[in-house]
Amino acid sequence: MKKNLLYISILIGLAISCDDVYEQPPQAFLEIALENVDSLDNSTPKVSAYGIGMEDSIWLYQQTTDLFLLPLSLEETTSFVILLDSIADTLRITHETELVFESAETGFYNEFKILDVDHSYNRIDDYAVTDSLVTKTWHENIKLYINSLPDSIN
Repeated sequence: MKKNLLYISILIGLAISCDDVYEQPPQAFLEIALENVDSLDNSTPKVSAYGIGMEDSIWLYQQTTDLFLLPLSLEETTSFVILLDSIADTLRITHETELVFESAETGFYNEFKILDVDHSYNRIDDYAVTDSLVTKTWHENIKLYINSLPDSIN
């Protein structure tokens, strides 16, 4: 009986120590900033973002913001429906994926390089890729220039 108790104690100790060593791997998220085309319009839109063809695809829901993070898929392209004050635009990002080793504690994570961006023109007027490398250090990657809301919606 004492032998079994000793083995159980050792197994519990190992399980606890292994839990302390493991850390979540970092994640590389695409950071998108919004800027109004009309310099007199300083409003911040309510933003929702849905991934197309992705599990758990609601990434942002009705948040008043001009800066947000979105995940990229391991496929060559990642597509989103972005609602800016309930007006939908699509955003498609073509990218390369690279698997990066972080450490023995966290393992591997993905970094991405933006190759191309395509979008619809409902509220999004234009875009600029400010940094094509999407890494674990979150910083602005894409700036979307958005039009003001039409008078009929205000």
